[in-house]
Amino acid sequence: MPVPLRPSGAPATVTPARTDSTPRPAAPVPAAPVAPPGGWGPTAPGATPTRGDAFGVLTSRVTERLAPLIAGKSNFELVPGRYPDAVGLPQVLAALGSSPQGQAAVTALLGQLQQKTGIAVPPEVQALALSHPEQATRAFEVTPKQIAAGMDGINSAYHAGKVKQVEPRKFALPQKFDLANLDAAPWTRAKPEMKELAPGLFSGDLPSATPDAELKRNTVMAEVFQRLSSNPGSAEKFEAAYGGKSFTRLDDLLGALKADGYEVNVSFQQRVANFANLKTAVPGSTPPVFLDVPAPLMIKTGMVDSTGKEAVVPSAHSEMIVSLRAGPNTRGPKLDCDQKFYQGVSGTGFFPVGSFADPKWCGKSTLAELKGDKALEAVKLAGVFTDVVQQSARKLDLYADGYGITGVCNDSVAVIEQATTGRAHEYPLLMKDSALAPELERRLSDADPSDDALCQTLKKAIRDLPSDVRQNASSRERAKASIPWAAGREPFASTVDARKILGG
Repeated sequence: MPVPLRPSGAPATVTPARTDSTPRPAAPVPAAPVAPPGGWGPTAPGATPTRGDAFGVLTSRVTERLAPLIAGKSNFELVPGRYPDAVGLPQVLAALGSSPQGQAAVTALLGQLQQKTGIAVPPEVQALALSHPEQATRAFEVTPKQIAAGMDGINSAYHAGKVKQVEPRKFALPQKFDLANLDAAPWTRAKPEMKELAPGLFSGDLPSATPDAELKRNTVMAEVFQRLSSNPGSAEKFEAAYGGKSFTRLDDLLGALKADGYEVNVSFQQRVANFANLKTAVPGSTPPVFLDVPAPLMIKTGMVDSTGKEAVVPSAHSEMIVSLRAGPNTRGPKLDCDQKFYQGVSGTGFFPVGSFADPKWCGKSTLAELKGDKALEAVKLAGVFTDVVQQSARKLDLYADGYGITGVCNDSVAVIEQATTGRAHEYPLLMKDSALAPELERRLSDADPSDDALCQTLKKAIRDLPSDVRQNASSRERAKASIPWAAGREPFASTVDARKILGG
């Protein structure tokens, strides 16, 4: 039975154990851990170790050898009292202990890490985490170079048939859609799912407070922008009708919306990527009231202070927020909406704002804002970039729309910010320029000049952006900019230290 847990600053009576009357599934057994496809992840206790997974034969010497790690403070420790709706990950794992439930939770977390990033957790760290679950946080501290190598490994595993391709994004609109029919468009609000990893530890989203009508507009318009962006590489073109005209290009629709009095504003935003998306439940709450368990990836920047202490920052998630608003004289259907652009595992492009709640501990910062024609240019560039990534990934047969190779969320947003403002704040950047160069060159040399100016702008922005696989002249400033909290609001004690080390 896990010992009581409580969020920072909360009464000691708050524990994560679920005490409602809902039947609880049987606790997972660590002898059958959840491992990613292709044989990644730890070997089940008692199983025969494989060549690449020797932790099954490690002895108690592992704990002795890694004693300095056990003695040190975790970079996931929360600042006491700062976020009362959150509980520290080391405390949750320590409460679960090395019981079967605790080992099952650790196994699931390490498997999730390796499945999402391809990073192989060292055998000694796996063994340490199973005997001291609170030490599993060590596996979530990585360098940009490790992430890049891990994504290369996932693509190699995919090409070897060990990993299945990510399911393509599903759309609801017909091939021809009149925006005047937006209110009648098919739409069902997605229901958050909460999966219990171990007694008292869950993974999943919470519902947002966005009203149905608003979220529906966000969702439908995000699909319209996405499918128009993907038209150049599609055999059958998606058509969006507006004001009596039909459009197959995003820039043409944007022009019609502008002529009709719509205003587009853009902001480049960051928050911490909620990597493991963990929760714990307040006991006795029916329905359950969930508390966040902050579990991001921690990025080891390689930048140190005079004592050799390294700046470790939570990995940021970047988005370009696109706001579409009608003017006082705008006619026709109400299309006011908010959507976000970035590259994710499920694809590159436009997604609705407000589908699920963003945890408070993730923070939020606005890095730059654009209005008028400059904002329109940013959306047009994002549309072209979406299809360039999709076509590059398709031709190179990359896993997950090229995620990690053609870039991640930070890269896609940095390209547009760099192209429109002349600088970028995002960190870390991982894009391999060579993955996108052939598709950009093809478009610049074909018989269709309609996107040439946009492609030239993208090409220059990509060339100007560095990769953080190695430290570079802008690494320090961008690592500092990736901290999305005002001083005094950082949830992690390690982030307070990182800000000082980076000079912020």
